[in-house]
Amino acid sequence: MPENENMPDSTTPDATTDSATDSMTDSNPEAKVEAGAPAPQKAQANPPKDKGRKGGEPEQPKQPKQPEQKADPTDKPAQPARADKADKADKADKPKAPRLTHPEPVHSTPDRSETLRRVDGREMRLAVGNSHFPVEQTEAWERFEEAMGRPLWGRYLYEDEGKPVAAIALYRYEMGGQTFLWAKHGPVWLKEQSPEREAHLRRLLRSVVKERDRSVRFIRMHARYGAADLRELLSTITYDRTYVIDLTPKTPEKIAAVMPKDGRRAVKRAERVAREAGCTISDETGLSREEFDQVYEVLRETAERDGFKPHDAEVYWTMLTSLGEKNARLFVLRKDGVPHAWDLILTSGKDSVAYYGASSNESRTFRGAEALDWWAACTLAQEGYRGLDLMGAGSTRVPSLYTVGQYKKRYAQHVTEVDGAWDVPVSRVIYSGMSAAKRLRDALRARRGSRED
Repeated sequence: MPENENMPDSTTPDATTDSATDSMTDSNPEAKVEAGAPAPQKAQANPPKDKGRKGGEPEQPKQPKQPEQKADPTDKPAQPARADKADKADKADKPKAPRLTHPEPVHSTPDRSETLRRVDGREMRLAVGNSHFPVEQTEAWERFEEAMGRPLWGRYLYEDEGKPVAAIALYRYEMGGQTFLWAKHGPVWLKEQSPEREAHLRRLLRSVVKERDRSVRFIRMHARYGAADLRELLSTITYDRTYVIDLTPKTPEKIAAVMPKDGRRAVKRAERVAREAGCTISDETGLSREEFDQVYEVLRETAERDGFKPHDAEVYWTMLTSLGEKNARLFVLRKDGVPHAWDLILTSGKDSVAYYGASSNESRTFRGAEALDWWAACTLAQEGYRGLDLMGAGSTRVPSLYTVGQYKKRYAQHVTEVDGAWDVPVSRVIYSGMSAAKRLRDALRARRGSRED
C-alpha cells in the first residue's frame, strides 16, 4: 500500500500535502495493499512474499450581547453591598441555567421524507446502538484525527420520520492546498440501503457543505451503488472486496476447519517453522515509545523491499496511544528478542481489522508473517471477536489488489463485498481542475519512468 502497509489508503491517514499525494501514487500498487501478510507462493520451496501492508459537538452560536446596564449613582442599593458569605455559597451551589442554543436546522427536500440532522457523539452513539460500527466512525477515532490536525467537521443522522436510517462522521482534510471532507467507512447504514437513499443523502450533504463551509471542494465517502455524482478517488486507492477470517468457531482447530484446505496447510506449516526457529509472538500493545521505535524499524525494511514510502513513526504511535487498548492492538513476532514482524490491529465492538503491518527480509525464512497473522487471529477469537478483516482484495474496480488477494483468500471460504470509497464533488469546476492536474502529473511521471527504463 502507499503508506498503509496493510490496506488501501481509503482507511488510513491520508497525506495532507501535494508532495505526499505524489508519494502515494508513486508507490508499488501491490505493496500498498498487502494485508499484514505475505503474497502467495506456488511452492514451499519458494518463500512467500512478505507482507508490505501491512468531536466534536455542533458549534454553539454565540448569544447576542446584552446592552450593558449602568447604575444610577443617585440610587441607593436595595441591600448591603457586602453579601453574606453563606448567601454567596448558596449562589455558587445553584446550577446555572443552560445556555440557549440555535442548532443547525434539519435539512430536507420536498420530494423525500428522509432528513439530515446534525448531532453530537452521544446522540449518534445511541442511534447506532448495537449495529456494526467501524472504528473510523466512532468517537475514539476523533481523538486520533484531532491529534493529526484533522478536526471533526460534523456528525449527522439521516432519518426517516425521526427514525435513524444512517449515521456519518466527517473530518476536515487538505490535499494540495484544497479542503475536502473524509467520512472513512461512512455512512453507517442502520436501515435499508438503497440507490435512492444513497443519492439523497449525498444531495443533502452537498447542500449542508455549501451552507456551512464554502472552502470544501469534495466529500470522500463510501457507497454501494454507482451513480453519476460519484468520481474515482483523486488520491490513494480504495477496495470494494475483502476477506474476513471467521473467528466465531473460537478455537484454532475449529477456525482452521472452516478455512480453505490450502489455508489450513499454510498456517500449520508457518506455525511449525516459526516455532522451530525459536520465534515468540506476543501482544505488546502497552510498549514504550522507545520500544515502539525499535519495532517501527521493521517497517523501514519492508518499505525499502516493496517500494513504498511509509508514514513517520509518529503516525502509528499516535494511532496506538490516542485510540487506546480498547481500539488498537499491537502484536509482535520476535526472534532472539529482535522484532521481525508486527501487526497493528484496530477493533470496534466484536470486529477487528488488520490495519498496518510489516515484516523483515529474514522473517521469510521462518514464515514469520503468516505465523503472526495466524496467532493474532486465534488470540482475538479467544477474546470473543467474531472476525478479522484483512482489508482489501482484487476486483474489477481495483485490479491491482489481485496478487495480495491471493494470499488473503486462503483464510476465508468466500469474498466479502464492502462499500468502496468515492469522491463526491461539491465544487465541480474546482474538482475538475484538480482531476486535470492529477492526470498531468501522472503523465509526466510515466514519461520520466519510461526514460529511466
